Amino acid sequence: MSLTSRVVAVKGLRPGEGVGYGWRYQVHEPRTVAVVPAGYADGLDTRLCGRGHVLIRGQRVPIVGAVSMDMLTVDVTDLAGVQPGDEVVLLGRQGDAAWQRIDAREMAAAIGTIPWEIVCRLGTRIERQYE
Repeated sequence: MSLTSRVVAVKGLRPGEGVGYGWRYQVHEPRTVAVVPAGYADGLDTRLCGRGHVLIRGQRVPIVGAVSMDMLTVDVTDLAGVQPGDEVVLLGRQGDAAWQRIDAREMAAAIGTIPWEIVCRLGTRIERQYE
């Protein structure tokens, strides 16, 4: 099973700026974030903020700021060249290495729940493709 999205925007943050409801992620040095159209209306848990990761260009990047209804932000400061259109893997693989995979068990452990809750929460707005 995989759950993917795409980067829709890449933004720079200056010291003192932040993202997410109530600026839950505020920076003290310049950082770069990517905006991903996926949120709690799609079944992602709000507790992933600061605990979960996604894969972009085969690299793990942290979810920062609040998981909003329709979007989340990830810190891509250490990942050069991220641009709109880049694939984002929320669940699944992006490469062959073991660390290039995020599964429901890992996501559940990050927020203190069980894997079945992760898969059962995925909303009907998500297009399903069966192979």
